[in-house]
Amino acid sequence: MYVVTIDQRGSRVAEDLVPGLLEALADIPCAAAFERTAGDEVQGLVTDPAAVRSALLVALRGGEWHCGVGAGEVDDDSYASGTRAGRGPAYLAARDAVEAAKGLSSSVAVRVPAGVGAGAGTGTESGAGTGATLAPRSRPGADAAAWAADCEAVWGLTAPLILDRTEAQWRVVDAVDRSHTQAAAALELDITPASVNGALRLSRIREERAAYPALDRLLAGAHAAATGGAR
Repeated sequence: MYVVTIDQRGSRVAEDLVPGLLEALADIPCAAAFERTAGDEVQGLVTDPAAVRSALLVALRGGEWHCGVGAGEVDDDSYASGTRAGRGPAYLAARDAVEAAKGLSSSVAVRVPAGVGAGAGTGTESGAGTGATLAPRSRPGADAAAWAADCEAVWGLTAPLILDRTEAQWRVVDAVDRSHTQAAAALELDITPASVNGALRLSRIREERAAYPALDRLLAGAHAAATGGAR
């Protein structure tokens, strides 16, 4: 599973933004819904990499959050009463991740439990019954930390596209998403189609969304390597 921990920046001198974030995260599919865990921090337990990505995109759009993702195992049923009661290696990894995120310009860090899979295997094992040689990072027990680092690196390239987007550019992106065509968005916003096209280009939304499959695959790879395919 994936534990997502999100901590407000500069909360000691800023207003409490947690209620608004929780409202924005309410539709994210979760095993245990996002909730306030301590002070200005929220946490959720997620089973799907795409849902993790969606949660991070919500937080990054707000621009006021550090985001940590822990990929790994969670103690069975520990989260039945909510994510605050959850236990297991993924929770510890998420704590490490959110602390690491505070030192990154992207404000996103991805971690796996300490020691899992690190250095496991040589890359010479054969596929079951096939004689095929599998690359080290395509097998359960391979270097989970490397998968996580690769995922974090892609977030390092993607997050600035979101953090640097202006409100005017967001209005155009949202209008196109609602209307499904640039012409309809231009009509809704009472601007020219050329202005819509220009705002989309400057927003780098196409580049952002092109990264989604890689982000999801890398996070899934980190989880598989950390758990041997377990949930």
